Amino acid sequence: MTTLHAYDLGPATLAVEAEHPGLLGGFEHFLGGRRLDDPPSPTFSVAIRVGTPEAPPAEAGILYRGPLLEEGECVFASAGDRYFMTFPGEASMSVDTVASCATITVSPGHLRRATGSLAALAIEFAHDGDGQQLVHAAGLTLPEGRGMVLVSAPSGTGKTTTALALARHGLAFAADDVLALRHTAGGVMARGLPRALNVHRDTAGMLPWLPVGESWNSHDEQSLPWRRLAGVVALESGELPVSRLVLLQRGDVSAVEPLEAADMLAALAADNVRSSLAGLTPLNRRRFAMLGELARTVPAFRATLAGGLAGIEAVAEALKA
Repeated sequence: MTTLHAYDLGPATLAVEAEHPGLLGGFEHFLGGRRLDDPPSPTFSVAIRVGTPEAPPAEAGILYRGPLLEEGECVFASAGDRYFMTFPGEASMSVDTVASCATITVSPGHLRRATGSLAALAIEFAHDGDGQQLVHAAGLTLPEGRGMVLVSAPSGTGKTTTALALARHGLAFAADDVLALRHTAGGVMARGLPRALNVHRDTAGMLPWLPVGESWNSHDEQSLPWRRLAGVVALESGELPVSRLVLLQRGDVSAVEPLEAADMLAALAADNVRSSLAGLTPLNRRRFAMLGELARTVPAFRATLAGGLAGIEAVAEALKA
């Protein structure tokens, strides 16, 4: 018996059909907070089945071949408007961007593959097909709905910790890691993906008000559902225009200073635009164009934060000003 879940992607709707509920974990992790009970016709569909994974067809050109962090060897290829991702012998996915659909096949012994990069890539294609782009950034909203602050930082800089701390000082929390961007006549709009946060033990120590449990995994992390933050910070689930771009870095003294548009674009592109053996894919070209529009039209700042979140109140006030 199959299970069908549908998710709200803003203007778009994603429908995911799986042979059993356990295969939906990846989509629930990223989009569970946006599941629809009475969905309209989907704009993008994904089918997940258990079977024999398929290699890319002979006519496909290899875009990437090599390891993915914590997931092992992978092949990513394309043939015209179709894309293929394969973990040899374990799982595969084919995406048809014209038909707006994807099929994920996982072998019986590797069901977990449906919850990793295959689900994340399918979600990327679902957004891209509707003119939206996913970017690696935290999102905070200014008081009185004055817009979204996009916070960019390399992994390991403390983006989640900083975003949560800023939300405790007068901003609303939209996302700690992924934002969906959409171009409109009024500018670029942003909406957070309400995915569960991976909270590190050190973050919980610096922010003792976080509603975390006692159990930590081998990486000293635990999953914190986005909605559970409602009692400790203001949450924002709506779409707002991007009105600030912030590049986060660590330093000796906390400060906020203007940043050149070219420097902001370089940082955003380095963290979000992936090249391939054939150059930029159409999706990544569209993402770069979206980031370029942001850098041209939205004020950018460099936010330096001292250790231990010293000066976080001043940083929050500067961003709100």
